[in-house]
Amino acid sequence: MENKKENKKHYISRSESRQIAKENSKAIRYYEKRKKRKVKVDEYTAEMKDEKNIVEFENLHTYFFSDAGTVKAVNGVTFSVPAGSTVGVVGESGCGKSVTSLSLMQLVQAPSGQIVDGSIKFRAELFKRDSRGKKIPVYETVLGEDGTERIKLNEKGKPVIKKNELGGNTYEMETRVVDIAKMPTEAMRSIRGREISMIFQEPMTSLNPVFTIGNQLDEVGKLHIEGISKKSVKARSIEMLKLVGIADPEGVYKKYPHQLSGGMRQRVMIAIALLCNPKLIVADEPTTALDVTIQAQILDLLREIKHKINGSIMLITHDLGVVAEMADYVVVMYAGKVIETGTAEDIFDRPLHPYTIGLQKSKPTVDGKVDELYCIPGFVPNPINMPNYCYFRDRCEKCMEKCSGEYPELIKVSDTHSVSCYLYEGGVVPGERAETQVEPTAETVKKTAKQRKTAAEKEVKNNG
Repeated sequence: MENKKENKKHYISRSESRQIAKENSKAIRYYEKRKKRKVKVDEYTAEMKDEKNIVEFENLHTYFFSDAGTVKAVNGVTFSVPAGSTVGVVGESGCGKSVTSLSLMQLVQAPSGQIVDGSIKFRAELFKRDSRGKKIPVYETVLGEDGTERIKLNEKGKPVIKKNELGGNTYEMETRVVDIAKMPTEAMRSIRGREISMIFQEPMTSLNPVFTIGNQLDEVGKLHIEGISKKSVKARSIEMLKLVGIADPEGVYKKYPHQLSGGMRQRVMIAIALLCNPKLIVADEPTTALDVTIQAQILDLLREIKHKINGSIMLITHDLGVVAEMADYVVVMYAGKVIETGTAEDIFDRPLHPYTIGLQKSKPTVDGKVDELYCIPGFVPNPINMPNYCYFRDRCEKCMEKCSGEYPELIKVSDTHSVSCYLYEGGVVPGERAETQVEPTAETVKKTAKQRKTAAEKEVKNNG
């Protein structure tokens, strides 16, 4: 009898299924209606906690309403991206990294996927509007015969709008902090692609196979750079292809995605993301499908471009070597929550959470002599029926009685380092290295990545 009851836990009855569908339908209608509403900017204007940040995630919840129940893909995520820095988001598959980035872009798969709670504060440059809600243009001026400035007129006697550095019309702008979680879809279109852009994980599925590279680059310019001419948008597209290191930009402009290699396609995706000079680039595992040498080239390119445009990067990856090489700050996620944050040195040299330590133990190194890589025991909890206690409790080797209580809050152990674990409830004594420190350190991980790159380059040279 007990076995039969246990087996029934994995199934839902017909009445339960109907109830879930009814609740899902009600929730989806509410959130879809909220996204389509027409409101003034003041309704989704917010304030940053720290003026140095460009993005602040605060208690973000993004759920998927499925037939089996509500999947809590992102369940209370809080972290920030400082301006001009690279923040690496790491964790195993299904921990909520990509859903967090898609929430930032308002690209979560609707109608089943919805941002249900929390805030995503972003410092944006918005168009100023007049009393009729229209953009306010900036006109070109000329000196009159009397020496006074006046608006320049064209042959038809209409004012000439000043052109910006991208070749489009110039409008009056204002800096505002907006809450993307509360923004209507229509308002988000003025930010997505222009202020925030995304490099997707797999370029072959992201690029349209029936359009040329030029068509897909030009589309971004035409959508986000108002008033740009066909000639200017083509010149801008070719300029971006040159910027990302493509040797024959005019030739690639005319080609289709299938005619390019994986590395070239990824460079095209980066060119599309950079076309409008965004403040923030979201790179969702940009090197996953690439070999080691091409991977190193793409990372070098991202680093170089970040300095050129003076922007910020939110880098999502599984590869700890990539994070150690690229990131200034690291966010570790597990089961839809942030479990540890800190600088790259904090996370790699002084890891605190048992999960972070397990991730580092499972990373192969050149110097380490290990017969078998470490494997974190157990499984991730069901995202439909998450426990109230620490999500890592059943897999943790340092579990204690208190771990069965409420989920632990993020505990600040230093100015830059925070961890969500009861082991550090009293804080870590300054100057002491945590007893949980493990290899590899940041330097070891960088060394391993560099040696892999060198070995791959030698192999390519020998084969060539």
